[in-house]
Amino acid sequence: MYEILAIAVAAAAGAGLGCWQRRRLATLRYRAEDEVALPDPGPRWWVVWAGMLAVGGLAAAAVFSADPISRLGLAPLAVSGPWLAAVDADVMRLPNRVLGGTALLMAGAILTVAWVGAGPDAAIQTLIGAAAGGGLFAVIHFASRGELGFGDVKLAAIIGAGLGPLGLGHVCVALLAGSAAALIWINATKHTDRHLPYGPWLLLGAWIAALIPS
Repeated sequence: MYEILAIAVAAAAGAGLGCWQRRRLATLRYRAEDEVALPDPGPRWWVVWAGMLAVGGLAAAAVFSADPISRLGLAPLAVSGPWLAAVDADVMRLPNRVLGGTALLMAGAILTVAWVGAGPDAAIQTLIGAAAGGGLFAVIHFASRGELGFGDVKLAAIIGAGLGPLGLGHVCVALLAGSAAALIWINATKHTDRHLPYGPWLLLGAWIAALIPS
């Protein structure tokens, strides 16, 4: 009973956060000068649902996990993820300020996990996960001569860091699931533009991986 209540509270908090983010996004203040003339992105009610599912889903994964504290590092990404996805989908850019803030909060959360009981292994696994995710996407970035944006490299490193304490398998699932979702979307919508906002799909992959038991 208490587990269900905790999940419901977390989902409600995520929905409330999504409502706040949606209102802030509607101002379009995140757009740079050369992005002002882009088409209006619409009401983006999906941000509310994304916030609810991200926070509520993470809470559910933690509640029903044998090691709930290991998912604490993903909390900052669950909070900032809908915002990052919305901005990337609109202007195909992942703001460094939000990525940096997420990384700092995640580092604090991981240190808390290590301090509470996971020990130095959690910090080591975080570094390995960040190196694996960021390193792989950095190789793709340079091999594609920038076709894969460096913001996606940073996001992959952050996702790897958050999932690192759960194991490298979770990092691989996140990156593969996100890439597969992007390919499915391209085929389903007959997307012909060579540029694609990759961030939303990477975040979806991270959410899927976070739900897998560790």
